[in-house]
Amino acid sequence: MPIYPPHPDPFDCAICGKVRPLQWQDPSHMDYPPVCWRCEQFGWRLGPITRKPDMRLAKQIAALAEALDEEASRKIYEARHG
Repeated sequence: MPIYPPHPDPFDCAICGKVRPLQWQDPSHMDYPPVCWRCEQFGWRLGPITRKPDMRLAKQIAALAEALDEEASRKIYEARHG
């Protein structure tokens, strides 16, 4: 049985910008700062949906990397095609 961290203080998701976490959540679906559950699990669909804390950390890193890559690509396109 995994041991989940304590409920985090409210934060703004680094990807979608929504205020998280919700008032009540199942501990296995709890938002871990700085990324909400939705962006972490569904934003870029990198790997299977998982509740395991270690895998969730890896998915958060991947989701943040993809968000940064997408933002950088958009900025490059705007600079070139202005």
